[in-house]
Amino acid sequence: MTVSQALRQAEHRLRDAGVPEPALDAELLLRHVLGWDRAAVIARGADNVPAAAEQRLFAAVDERAARRPLQHVTGTQAFWRHEFLVTPDVLVPRPETEMLVEAALELMRGLEAPVVVDVGTGSGCIALSIAAERPDAAVHGVDVSAAALAVARENARRLGQAGVELHEGDLLEPVAHLGGRVDIVVSNPPYVDPGEFPSLAPEVRDHEPRRALLAPDGPYGIYRRLAEASCRLLRPGGHLLAEVGRGMAATVAESFRAAGLAGIQTRPDLAGIPRVVSGHRP
Repeated sequence: MTVSQALRQAEHRLRDAGVPEPALDAELLLRHVLGWDRAAVIARGADNVPAAAEQRLFAAVDERAARRPLQHVTGTQAFWRHEFLVTPDVLVPRPETEMLVEAALELMRGLEAPVVVDVGTGSGCIALSIAAERPDAAVHGVDVSAAALAVARENARRLGQAGVELHEGDLLEPVAHLGGRVDIVVSNPPYVDPGEFPSLAPEVRDHEPRRALLAPDGPYGIYRRLAEASCRLLRPGGHLLAEVGRGMAATVAESFRAAGLAGIQTRPDLAGIPRVVSGHRP
């Protein structure tokens, strides 16, 4: 079977299974198995696929056809400027979450040796991306999941960011000793409404960690607790940045105000959806 034939067959199988982007996923799986870039796939379409690679490809296609996330099949996801290891113990990093990194870096301009805390660090994609851009920063990642922190530690090792401190615990409790010294608290917390959970794509609903999707106190309670805790942790002028879901920005902004934060702002994503809410400690 040639590369082009394998690609077409993989695409057909994924399309029949209802996978949203079958052509793209087929190509990515083929590249993963062969270790090729896109240019090689295009240029070498008439080459034969080795039998062992063909077997691995269609085993991976079968997994994806069962609606296992592509990133769980390949084991990685690109985020910011790096490839991050991804397992079922962490959320798959989303492109819109890069807005948190961008916003945090903007607020850190002009600050010397800033202190940053990433709440709900998961794979570590936010904390490690910030640390890579600002080697002078003291970056901390917090998560309630020991399994997620194991993934973050491995990503830190692979990216040469062993200086990022990772802590197990709820919200900002593990870094309470930093009270009054933190410049940035950044978070992509669980915010899926339990009523909407059954309608999520099967890749998310059936394979990503529920603990990272559904907050124990509802989709808004975690923002209230995060804002209140941040007011105790941030230095005067320090900022809290949080990702929010569609339609949540106004309510989250009000909870930030109620907690005592000032200068509340929202940032839209490329689709115009308010995606990041921020405020600072007066």
